[in-house]
Amino acid sequence: MTLLCIVLEGGNQVGYPSLKEVAEQALEWQFIKALPEEAEGFKKIVDIARKGQILYICSYVNAERKARLDIIYSAETFDYIVSRTMGLNEYRDIRFIYKQRDVFANAVVGHIGGMLTEMASKSSHRPLFILKEKGIIDWEYGNKLPEKIGAFELYIKPSETIRHINGSFIFLDYSDFARKNQLAVMYNVLRDEIFAELKVAGIFKTSRSFDCKTLQELERKLEKHLTETLEKIDANAYRE
Repeated sequence: MTLLCIVLEGGNQVGYPSLKEVAEQALEWQFIKALPEEAEGFKKIVDIARKGQILYICSYVNAERKARLDIIYSAETFDYIVSRTMGLNEYRDIRFIYKQRDVFANAVVGHIGGMLTEMASKSSHRPLFILKEKGIIDWEYGNKLPEKIGAFELYIKPSETIRHINGSFIFLDYSDFARKNQLAVMYNVLRDEIFAELKVAGIFKTSRSFDCKTLQELERKLEKHLTETLEKIDANAYRE
């Protein structure tokens, strides 16, 4: 089902179209109209709506995977952007950020199917060789962690590693989706470092409890800190 909602606000700056103009143009944008209604378990929704300085134009949503891909326009930078969400993890794909609408459309149209395929299945990702070399994908300890710890669900495990931002990949993710609480363990390929990020009610918190260089070190840190960290997040009592 396709939903349409015209946005009537938004000012014009430095020669760029206003949000109102972008919204009106989006209603007739052939690129959006030509996109498939469904793909890889994702349903296309056209719901043109403003949230702050962001105009949401089109989304592909897969509720079962807790995944969505959004085509948006930012009035802050005057860019058309692809934003990906997997669980509580959201990032803007830097490969698809363009100020020119037609250039953006041409760049996205040939890749959107691949992006949805990657997001649709826990086994369809294409991990970098360095992740295999690091031992992350086949890490037995991480792949056998409990599926549930209290209110937290193991949303991502090493064999299902997903791309994040700035050279980082999420290979462990325990999330309480109802309360937007999360512990995400990542590997940064540029720094060769393992680290964690937390969310408590959707708010980022810092943690150094899982900082290390190797999976062997991480095993020891998870044994010591995983359950207690999740309990503290759940009780909104986390302090670093």
